[in-house]
Amino acid sequence: MTALDAGTYEVLRARLADQAAGLARSTEALNDQRVETFGSTALELVATERIRTENNCVPRDIVALGDVMLFGYNVFMGLKPETAVSDVFAAHGRDFATVEAEFLRDPRFRNDFAELYRYYRETRLLQLRIVESRLLAVFQTGARIEDIRVLRWDVKVDGTVTYVDNRGDRDHVFPPAHDFTWVETTREQHVLGRHPHIAIDNEVFVETVGGTLTVKVEDNTETGEGVYSEPVDEPLQSLADAEVHYARVGPLILLKILPYKETAWRHLVFNTRTKVVTRLDGIGQACQRLPEDQGIIFPGGYYLVTGADKTFDVDTDELEFERVIRSANGEDVLYVFHARREGRSLLLPYNVIRKEVATPITCHGYSLFADGTLVVFRETSSEPVRVHPMQVWRTPFMADEELADQEGPLARIGNAELVRGISDCLSITRMSAEMTPSAPVFEGLIALCTRVIDGVFWLDELGLKQDVQAVRATAEQVLDEFEAVRTLTDHAAGQLHEAAEKLASLVRLARSAAPRSADEWVRLLADLRSAQGRLITLKDLKYVDLEEIDRREAELVEELGASARRAVAFLSGENAFAQYHEEIDGIAAAELKTAAEAKPLRERLAQQQAGLEVLTEVVSTLDAADTTTRTQILASIGEVLAAVNRARATVDGRRAQLANAEGRAEFAAEFALLGQAITGALSVADTPQRCDDQLGRLLLQLENLESRFGEFDDFLAQVGAKRTDVYEAFSARKQTLLDERARRADRLVTSAERVLGTIRRRVGKLTSTDEINTYFAGDPMVAKVRTVAEQLRELGDVRADELGASLRDARQEGGRALRDRADLYDGASIVLGRHRFPVTSEPMNLTLVPREGRLFYAVTGTDYRSEVTDAEFASTKGFWDQLLVSETQDVYRSEHLAGCLLAEGRTDVVNAAAERYDEGYEKGVHDHDAEKILAVLQRLHAGAGLLRYPPAARARAQVFWSGQREDDRAVWTRKAESLARARAIFGGTHGIPELCAQFGLGDDLAAEYLFEELACEPRGFVTSKAARAVIDRFRAVVTEELHDRDLIEAWLRAFLKDEDCPEFPEVVAVLLTDLPRYDSSASLTETVTGLLGTHPRVHDQSMDLRLDETLTRLRTFTTEQVPAFRAYQRRRDELLAGERRRLRLDDYQPAVLNTFVRNRLLNEVYLPLIGDNLSKQLNDGTGLLMLISPPGYGKTTLIEYVANRLGMVFVKVNGPALGTGVTSLDPEEAPNATARQEVERINFAFALGSNVLLHLDDIQHTSPELLQKFISLCDAQRRIDGVWDGEPQTFDLRGKRFAVSMAGNPYTETGRAFRVPDMLANRADVWNLGDVLSGRDALFALSYLENASGSNPTLGGADVEPLVRLAKGESVRHDHEAVELERMLSVVRKLQRIQQVVLKVNQAYIASAADPSEQPFLLQGSYRNMNRMAARIVPAMNDAEVEALIDDHYLGEAQLLGSLAEANLAKLRELKA
Repeated sequence: MTALDAGTYEVLRARLADQAAGLARSTEALNDQRVETFGSTALELVATERIRTENNCVPRDIVALGDVMLFGYNVFMGLKPETAVSDVFAAHGRDFATVEAEFLRDPRFRNDFAELYRYYRETRLLQLRIVESRLLAVFQTGARIEDIRVLRWDVKVDGTVTYVDNRGDRDHVFPPAHDFTWVETTREQHVLGRHPHIAIDNEVFVETVGGTLTVKVEDNTETGEGVYSEPVDEPLQSLADAEVHYARVGPLILLKILPYKETAWRHLVFNTRTKVVTRLDGIGQACQRLPEDQGIIFPGGYYLVTGADKTFDVDTDELEFERVIRSANGEDVLYVFHARREGRSLLLPYNVIRKEVATPITCHGYSLFADGTLVVFRETSSEPVRVHPMQVWRTPFMADEELADQEGPLARIGNAELVRGISDCLSITRMSAEMTPSAPVFEGLIALCTRVIDGVFWLDELGLKQDVQAVRATAEQVLDEFEAVRTLTDHAAGQLHEAAEKLASLVRLARSAAPRSADEWVRLLADLRSAQGRLITLKDLKYVDLEEIDRREAELVEELGASARRAVAFLSGENAFAQYHEEIDGIAAAELKTAAEAKPLRERLAQQQAGLEVLTEVVSTLDAADTTTRTQILASIGEVLAAVNRARATVDGRRAQLANAEGRAEFAAEFALLGQAITGALSVADTPQRCDDQLGRLLLQLENLESRFGEFDDFLAQVGAKRTDVYEAFSARKQTLLDERARRADRLVTSAERVLGTIRRRVGKLTSTDEINTYFAGDPMVAKVRTVAEQLRELGDVRADELGASLRDARQEGGRALRDRADLYDGASIVLGRHRFPVTSEPMNLTLVPREGRLFYAVTGTDYRSEVTDAEFASTKGFWDQLLVSETQDVYRSEHLAGCLLAEGRTDVVNAAAERYDEGYEKGVHDHDAEKILAVLQRLHAGAGLLRYPPAARARAQVFWSGQREDDRAVWTRKAESLARARAIFGGTHGIPELCAQFGLGDDLAAEYLFEELACEPRGFVTSKAARAVIDRFRAVVTEELHDRDLIEAWLRAFLKDEDCPEFPEVVAVLLTDLPRYDSSASLTETVTGLLGTHPRVHDQSMDLRLDETLTRLRTFTTEQVPAFRAYQRRRDELLAGERRRLRLDDYQPAVLNTFVRNRLLNEVYLPLIGDNLSKQLNDGTGLLMLISPPGYGKTTLIEYVANRLGMVFVKVNGPALGTGVTSLDPEEAPNATARQEVERINFAFALGSNVLLHLDDIQHTSPELLQKFISLCDAQRRIDGVWDGEPQTFDLRGKRFAVSMAGNPYTETGRAFRVPDMLANRADVWNLGDVLSGRDALFALSYLENASGSNPTLGGADVEPLVRLAKGESVRHDHEAVELERMLSVVRKLQRIQQVVLKVNQAYIASAADPSEQPFLLQGSYRNMNRMAARIVPAMNDAEVEALIDDHYLGEAQLLGSLAEANLAKLRELKA
């Protein structure tokens, strides 16, 4: 380091010291002001007292219970038969007078106490402790300290003490001795070498080999030296023999080391800033961090990060860490260590500002009162005595922080915040002044300054920020200079060392070598010249050792001269350059097979030329005596250079020829590979982003081809054409993927919206906050929405965030609805003030209802009916009364299920019923019945054979077959048999339907039956037992031969008369045809019993089944009725969806905004007022509700909330969309499409009739003539003329659950005050949400804070009213953590300032509206303004920043006021002042 550099460093260090001293003075002055403002309590002894006991005893412990001290002793009884409570416990007041302690008289306690001393002979009191709200009396009952019994009492907040039991062992637990974790080193941290060591965080290195424990700060195994060393007992040990643990505590690294064959652990502290190691074995017993990572404290001493440490001369044996007590302002901390066996305590009070531990207090127990008074048993002797000395100390460890004696910035900031900041500032000054300068110290100083600037919010206000910033800036300069000089010096030394080594090697080579050719001499001279140039370059390096360079350069010049002279002597020889010529001729004669082979030849020729140029320069500069010799050498060099030029020309020519041929072949191969790359790129381009990536990659390949083959014009044309093709292909691919992504995103959003609807309905039925939270934590539907949101996020769709917000809103609405049910609901009714209203719980929906043979659209919960006019839908009338696809009057749903399973060959009824969830099977009922029916059908089907086909179908097939020719019969029989064999082997019915169609019967059942008869054994046609019986009876009576069908049917009907004969068609066929037959006696009927369901076919839990009839009926139902009903359902859904879109029903579902807050003003004032009005409208049929206020007070939000909670249809009409041009309720007279739509909304509300809340919003933008039309709704007649579906109608709303509300702002768009028609205003209840009702000023002001709570992230919707009271200094119970509460109170105080301004702005706005003579004041003070500013408030803001936020907000609003902006802002400044 040069003198100048050293001067710069010293100047910076002096500047840093001066600035640190200035900061110290400012901080001390501020601390003095703090003490003056808040007061300060020093730790001092104020009195000495004595306690006298009846018996000789040893004091054991003392605790404070309110204003009573409970003393504990161990008494030596002598001849006394038993130990009494008074022998062990005594209660004294703060004046040390004996007082009665009722809790010591508790019979249960006395019984447990007596048993303790009765059953355990060695019982003695160990300790009295208060753990949380429990008083513990710990007794040792045996020889071991672990043998304990613990009596415990409950200690109430008011000081009441109640005995609990004798099972307090689990409560008697000390906190961990160390508030950090020891980490054991492993072999991975071992660094081997001559002096191996263990690397800890690469900052400190430990070894116990070679007879010493050594700590090093450099990772250097070549030397065993370190910054700390002490001997070990066993010198012959390896690196792995010792146990080494470490812990990181701020800038300190604590080491716990057990060398080989030693029993006592050694404890060291390594300071990473000072690089100093200190042995402190006391941290092995216990060790705790000091506040703000200022260092560590342990029994008997402490160590600070500045390197300062102190150990007190006190007895620390068996001391354990028991607790830490902090003063209310955070300035002082008391660390308590306790020795259980002796009952001895060590109190170490630490001051955060002074950063020191006061005189330790050793005692046999202590009692700390709420006012900070500390009473201790002095530790004098372990002998039992009757007089016990006490000490009374005044301490800062009070339960509550002292309030400021006067107002001011210090009082506003608070004592605790000041203490923390002052401590940090003094830490900066101490670090600057006391610590040895090093890079870690300066880095730590800079980091500490940054933390103070960022973390201490009052720094700028109290004038310390500039001082801290100056210290930081100077420290950064010092660090930069320190590091820069050290780095540059090290770099220069390294470069010089490297150059010196190379130079020494080169000089040794030059002196020892004897080159045998001119080329070798050239290389040697070139290397020497290069080394000389390197030395000259090093001279430009900063902080390099110039003397060393000069010495090395002189040595090199001398060697270069000697080598040059030797070279001239060699080169003057006759054949000195012969080798050059031979090599150059060889290069020129070399055969080239590829153009690439020319490159090394050209490089070799370039090397030859460069070497010859060096040689020329050396020879030219030689001070040779013989000029002829120099000329001869230069001439020889010229000849060699000429040969080099000739060889280069030869090589270049051959390379050009080869390059032309190779280029074309290479381009063809590259172009083919490009085509393959394009195909592969298209296959992997499955997203728009990948399309762009692949396109970019391919275009880069094309650019490379263009640059490599630019000398071939025909190649460039091909590359250009290919570029166009690639671009078009990938553009088309990208567009296709974008379209597909958009469609997929739409599908996902639609799915998520359906699920969200279900979630909202489900949440509305939950009954507790825990249920809501559980539902949103684990329900699959909620997880589905989150999954969809993630999928949309992967697609880059912003609607992912909207889904997340919708899910959050649903959760908030669930909690809001839950609170409303608790506060407003009474069973199925909602209570608004004095009135109770029924709630429509079912959501509004559109359905189809039949009436008088016609079908009507109906909106549920209302009187709306509109006939369905679709002609095609009229043909589905047969299905209008059918509720399920699986059941009609003729088919029982369980019967249908059993028939389907029989056809499918399945028996798992329960699973099948679950799969067919849309067919309405009730678990346990219809699946039960289906099992019974299926069992009967299976039995009948198994024995019936082909009798399963109905008699009519079998008869038709037989008559058909009897009329066929023999050769046709033979052909069809062979086909049927063949197809039956194929079915038996391979399964399926391939070819069978086609053959059945060839029969031409026109009856599928008859054709199937005929196929089965032809294909199966026995030959012939089956005849049922019942049919054979009828035939036998008939032939026994009728002997006449009948061959005409009509005659046979006539004779049979005459014979059977009124007898029911299902087999009639079969009997006719048998009598009519002469075919081979076989009889079957199978039963076709059976009764199913034990059915649980209800249906017209089920009688007394039974159903009669006839197999052929049932299968035919079920087949017809399945193949015809079911598809037709599903088609009807689809058409019905289409009609409903179309009508829903036409009516825009989704627009009329009231929803509660997530920002809505049911504050106390609404709860106690406006909801009761609205209840009064709605009672008149809904019960008496009179009146109208009108809400007036400036914009942003939530008028419409409130009305929509009421409609939502009442379950009413909410028809909101947009006043600005109507405009002043609409004066009629006829949509055709509306001036534009938007106004027409709003008029249609009004008429739709009338058409709905019941359960409707019609709300006209922003009526100041509408025509008074239109508003007058609503006057008739305010009177008992409740009739109004309108137009619906193009037809004029008079809507009679008498007795209907129909209400009308209106909302307006004091100004129209022109800035003029608006007026409501007198006749309407006289009939309406008019309330101004933006004005203060009489006597409700406090509630109105509080409502601003309540509404803003949800907008501020710190408050997060918390109940503001208790926080406001806390901010005023009142005592309020709360559930917030101390840190969280402080942040919330900070925000509330800032919001109160905004509230003051907003209230004044609101009053000025209303006053301006009432007085048209004044200049309009158009800045607003609404909830909306409050919420917008509240969202930007953070706890760290100061008053100036809050004021700036208010100004910025209104400055932004004023930008839209044009010429009125300046006047309005001036008025605002006046209001703020």
